[in-house]
Amino acid sequence: MTERSVSRAAVKLDLSQPAMSHALGRLRTLFDDPLLARGRGGMTPTGRALGLEPQVREALSAAYRLVEKRTLFSPSESRQEFTVMTAEYIEYLLLPRLIARLKAEAPSVRVTFRSAQPDRALEWLERGELDFRLGWWPESAPALRAKRLLRDPLVCVARQGHPLIAGAITEEQFMGIPHVIQSERMKSARRAIEQAVLLRHRHLQVQFKVQDALALCNVVAHSDLIGTLPERFARALATKFPLQVMPIPMAIAEIRQAMYWHERTHNEPSHQWFRLLISDLAKEL
Repeated sequence: MTERSVSRAAVKLDLSQPAMSHALGRLRTLFDDPLLARGRGGMTPTGRALGLEPQVREALSAAYRLVEKRTLFSPSESRQEFTVMTAEYIEYLLLPRLIARLKAEAPSVRVTFRSAQPDRALEWLERGELDFRLGWWPESAPALRAKRLLRDPLVCVARQGHPLIAGAITEEQFMGIPHVIQSERMKSARRAIEQAVLLRHRHLQVQFKVQDALALCNVVAHSDLIGTLPERFARALATKFPLQVMPIPMAIAEIRQAMYWHERTHNEPSHQWFRLLISDLAKEL
């Protein structure tokens, strides 16, 4: 299922291709289903195969746990790599603290950050391509564990010296002054604002859509447009850009962040250490 290829699977398991083909044949008989059919670019899994895959992975993980030897995890000696999916702003806030802690405690541990793709996160956690997701799932899958990390209010940002805004913004100004928003990222923040605005039967005046928060702050700092960001992120970026950071003059849901991981890694010492590290760093934000 991982390789989508009989020959590549054979190489991975150190078997001959005929032996691998015979194994697939036995599986087809056992499950009374083709499981993998030839398609463009490789083998294509059937619906039955896709349904079986997570169950088989969990069964294999359980079998491995029965025979594996538990060893103490030593951060200072580990060369392990952790893959984390998170929003841009959490990565921005965590990285300086994470780098400092790893330098002191685990200099050879490596961390790969992936951009937020909530629709792929569960699949990647199940397949082991992802170790952690930092984000928010109101209803996560039963196979996942979670720990809440932080809550962050949304705030408005405007440039220093804005002709209409000086330290505070009214609801009418927030509705009437043109906005710059992020086109793809911070979707939860956009939804929270849109819901609050719709309750007032109004619409934001959106003039520009940009790709990320740095572009948003650059536009705001050099124009009379305004924008919205999570407060911790906004205050961090206000040290780089000449920005005013102000409460939004209406009730808007806070941005929530939690850490998610798969049940199969819950008892792994290395994962336990990394979870505690991220939890400690989140408390410092």
